Amino acid sequence: MARLEWYIRANLKPRHMQLLVALDDFRHVGKAAAFLNITQPAVSKTLAELERGLEVTLFERGSRGLVPTAYGRCLIRVSRSVLRDLDAARDELRQMRSGSTGRVRIGTLPVAAPALAPRAAIRLQARRPGTAISFQEATADRLLPLLREGLLDVVVGTLPPASMTLGLETAALHPGDGVAVVCGMGHPLATRRRIAAADLLPYPVVMPPLGSIFRATVEGALAALELTTASAMVESGSMTASNTYLRETNAISFYSRHLALHYSRVGMLRVLPIAVPGAALPIGAVWSRHNEANPAVPELIDCLREVAHEVLEAEPAYG
Repeated sequence: MARLEWYIRANLKPRHMQLLVALDDFRHVGKAAAFLNITQPAVSKTLAELERGLEVTLFERGSRGLVPTAYGRCLIRVSRSVLRDLDAARDELRQMRSGSTGRVRIGTLPVAAPALAPRAAIRLQARRPGTAISFQEATADRLLPLLREGLLDVVVGTLPPASMTLGLETAALHPGDGVAVVCGMGHPLATRRRIAAADLLPYPVVMPPLGSIFRATVEGALAALELTTASAMVESGSMTASNTYLRETNAISFYSRHLALHYSRVGMLRVLPIAVPGAALPIGAVWSRHNEANPAVPELIDCLREVAHEVLEAEPAYG
């Protein structure tokens, strides 16, 4: 045990970690060597030295090439984490040299992408000039793993269930947002002053993707309105794609109320005059306690909380 600890602390270098990751990615000595711009004998020699020093077998040869053992998978996982941290340190140093005073990587669920997250980021930069911001939009099942891996600092949007955020920090930014029905400005129903649920039946529905948090809410709304999911012709986790599809077809969709109002105000979509039954969706932020050392993260949470109350004001969902 003492030798193992000594070897890892004294002899395990970033080049070894790069080698392990490359072998895991390519499962072939020659391809890994070409990627690392070294010779095949150098790869084999370094791997043998690692296995001898650690006193374990890291890879075995199988029918599909090199296959990591349990020991190998452990060290590869750690190597990927360390290399990501080194990349993050490189990027942060580069930004500091260019005048940046920090960086925040924000993962946005579709509900937070158009207004909540960018407005909070603008407010943060006003308070902390020089802070670099990056956005990545996706559904929670894609963003939360990136947060756990340290590739994001905060995820913002509909608050995921506790089963998805075990070991992470969460904050409710707003108690909830209702649901509205939207369509393109040229839709046959767009100029109607009153509509009934039956009026929606002829039109296809753009649905949130399966597995997304908002999917169950929309399915519940359809059931409450006695509509069917049979007309769900498109699934979309992208606000840009959904908006374009709605503008250029006679489809309808279900948006969080504040998003529906936002797109109505800017003239992109029409909010249909029909009340949608259903529970409000809490809006929140999720982050890792490891990121609390970044002073911009708690300040961003404060900005998100302020902006959430501004953009999620209780207003009529249609008109």
